This record gives sequence, C-alpha cells and structure tokens, in this order.
Amino acid sequence: MTPRHVSLLALPESTGTPVHGLYETLILVDAVAASPDGGASRLFDVEIVGPERGVFPSACGLPLEVHRSIREVDQTDAVIMASMLFERQEWTPGRHDETVAWLRRMHAGGADLCSACAGALLLAETGLIDGLTTTTHWAFAPTFRRNFPAIDLRVDELLIVAGARGEFVMSGAASSWQDLVLHLISRHAGPTAAQAIGKFLLYHWDTRTQTPFVPFDPPTDHGDAVVREVQHWLEGDGEIGVRVDELCRRSGLSRPTFNRRFKRATGHTPVAYLQRLRVEEAKRLLERTDAPVEDVCTRVGYDEAAAFRRVFKRITGLTPAAYRRKFQLPAHPGRPPS
Repeated sequence: MTPRHVSLLALPESTGTPVHGLYETLILVDAVAASPDGGASRLFDVEIVGPERGVFPSACGLPLEVHRSIREVDQTDAVIMASMLFERQEWTPGRHDETVAWLRRMHAGGADLCSACAGALLLAETGLIDGLTTTTHWAFAPTFRRNFPAIDLRVDELLIVAGARGEFVMSGAASSWQDLVLHLISRHAGPTAAQAIGKFLLYHWDTRTQTPFVPFDPPTDHGDAVVREVQHWLEGDGEIGVRVDELCRRSGLSRPTFNRRFKRATGHTPVAYLQRLRVEEAKRLLERTDAPVEDVCTRVGYDEAAAFRRVFKRITGLTPAAYRRKFQLPAHPGRPPS
C-alpha cells in the first residue's frame, strides 16, 4: 500500500497540542495497527507545513517545527488545519492569502481538505465550501457567520463530511481532532486500524454531536433595547421559572408584539428561550450536585419531571441521567466518596 501523504498546517495562530497530537497519532498507526502478517508498509507519511520552515512559538507559546514551507509542497493527499487562537475570537480575513491560495491548489490537485475547531475559518476563506455545511467550535460561531454567510454552520454537529467526493472533512471544538483523525484512519486504512489506535490512545470514538457541550449564548447586540432589558433582567434578578406573561408585562408590549420582536432579536421564541435557560441551570445542577433529577426539575421551574426530561433531551441530546454520568464533576482524587 502506498503511504498517504498528510500535511499538517501550522500557522502563528495554531495551538501546539492538536498539531502534535495529529502528527503522533498518524505516525503511531503503523506500530499499533500493523498488519497481522507482519507487513512493514507505512500507512501515512506525515509532515508539518507552514508559510516558512523552522521553529516558531505556537499561539500558546509551545514551539512548533515546520518541516517544509508550503512553497515546497506541490502535491499532497490531505491537508489538516487544526485549532487556532486569535484576539477576541474574531477572524480577520486576508491574513493568510498565500496559504489560502496554496490550499486551493492542493484541492485542485485532488487533496482532501480537513479542519478541526477554528481551522474551519481558514478552510472557509478558500471559498471551496461556499454553499456547503460545516462545523467548528461554538465560540467562533459569531465571527464565522459574520465572515462566511454563504456557508451553513452547524455547531451542534461533531463531524461533517462534504463535497462531491467527500473531500472536505470538518470536526468541531477543541479535542474533536481525535474524531477527525480516527475518521481519516478508518477511511484510508480501514476501521480495524482506527479502532486499534483509538483503543491504544484511549480516544472516545462514540460521540456524534457537540450538542451536550454547547452552552446557551443568546445574542444581546441585536439593537432592540426592550428585548435586551428583558434579557438583562433574566440574567440578573429573574426567576428561572418565570412565565412569558411576566416577560410581556415587563416589556410593556402586547404578547403578539413581544413574541414577534423577541424572536426577531434573539432567534428564539420566548418559550424556547426560557426552556434553554432552564436547561442551562439544570446542566449546572446535574454537573455540580447530587440532587435527584426530580429535585432538579422542580428547581428549574418544571412541575412535571416527564416534561422536563423531554425538553432536556431535545436540547442536549441526552437524558438528565446520561448527562450527569458524562459531565458530573468527579470526587477529589484520593478522597473517599461520601
């Protein structure tokens, strides 16, 4: 089998852990997922590429070493753009024109273009995924939507494959690069190899959505002062179990007018907005307390546990009990459980 050439893109905004993690995972596949007959053929040729050769500090200060400049790479099988950090989580177009042009050339030559976390912003700048669907870290959703309105961004999705030949592979937040690399290994070396490396490195290859991780972060810069005042009250003195009638009273608007303006400003109906606030508080209680689910239900304003469970699962993708198992803060190491 001819090794598949993978170029890991490193820029000044790149964070070191994903780049190093992707590199080591793809290198380790050969040792961990060796063929039963003892064949020695390599599965992946991996290198770190960037605008210039050499060592430079990553966004968090750890050194990254670029093996070859993108000017030296005329062809590759896959490019991976991993996590990046930038000031105020705001993307500035045009900072990497040479890299964007190189990505377009690699794609024209048949390369897959893959992104993890904020790497989707650089991929989006190529224009190659206009009209398609992608995902990224939810923290970068506002700047993504402002800069790339022609792309359907779905931050609830963990992994998206798009393009005529499935050549765009995009994963969501932070450590989702692990899901991305397991997908690529499965695709090009087989699911057995992906399973072997996943088990060896303890990568959890069983999450299909980012929904349970995504916090509710409603817009407040919409320009409607009346709606913003209601939101401010809910954030401060408002009761979690408040009803829509109380919000209308505080706004001084009729219910039809309030509903219309609230939905236009926030993207949510008042009922849906309150449901999300209650679920956020329920998530906090499930993570940080041992309160029974029925008590959590009451504390966030629901009279019926069944209704609460339905709303919670619809919004998070998990039942309250499953959410607690996944996210509850562990006991302090060495301290016996109470």
